[in-house]
Amino acid sequence: MRPRGRSPLGPGRPGTPGGRSPTPPTGGERSVSGRSKLRTPGGASPLFLLAPVVSLLGVGLAAALLPVLPGISFAGDFLVLVYLLNLGRFFQVLAALDTGSAFGGQGSYRENLVAVLAEPGTVLALGAAGLASGGFSLAAFAPLSPQNALVYTLALVALSLALLAEGARMPVDDPTTHLELTMIHEAQLLDHSGPLLALYELSAGMKLLVYIGLIALLLPFGGLSFPAALLLAWLALGYLETYGVKLRYLRLPDLMSYSTLTGILAVLGVVLRFRI
Repeated sequence: MRPRGRSPLGPGRPGTPGGRSPTPPTGGERSVSGRSKLRTPGGASPLFLLAPVVSLLGVGLAAALLPVLPGISFAGDFLVLVYLLNLGRFFQVLAALDTGSAFGGQGSYRENLVAVLAEPGTVLALGAAGLASGGFSLAAFAPLSPQNALVYTLALVALSLALLAEGARMPVDDPTTHLELTMIHEAQLLDHSGPLLALYELSAGMKLLVYIGLIALLLPFGGLSFPAALLLAWLALGYLETYGVKLRYLRLPDLMSYSTLTGILAVLGVVLRFRI
């Protein structure tokens, strides 16, 4: 018989009276200073650490091109804005592929397809607004008026659909899903955590605000255009997140084709108006 209080597992095993853990905590989750370390998957290159910074930097530079700060305006700046947003996506996709995980590759493929479907509508809508305003810089965009009401309405529809796709919102994507097989944007971030994940989340939120800012340029409310666009986006996204359902992945091209179609119609509306 063993003495009372002695564990059958032997001394020093966890869960025994007075026993110690055979593997004391090594502090792998924290450094000596007590701060969280950057956790990277095995085999990942330095690109994995660089991509979140480039993503945030690209979105930040794109936001700086909005006509809020004086002096940052030039012809064709809306094209630079679109490509700065895509620069962050490019590095995000590379980082997801760098880990070699199956879900990272799946999310990268889907993210690129959504980008290809959303980008034409954005460029066409902004180009139509520039043609209707007589200038190809964001600062020269004229607000909505009876003369350009049809063109701007079509452009707003195209930008709104692009916002849903670029912002990874319903019904294009479900940002709160926990099912890896249905993820698009979040599937690329499954290998990220801590500060790296925070940078991606911050850049995603800033990108959403950039698209809301583009929509605000076309609204006729003057200095209240951005708060009005923010309120409308809050109501619309809240409704879609509450009552909407995510579309099947194979149905996304059907939805995003409306963005491209309305962008083309907006450009045609400007051209036909000038010809008449």
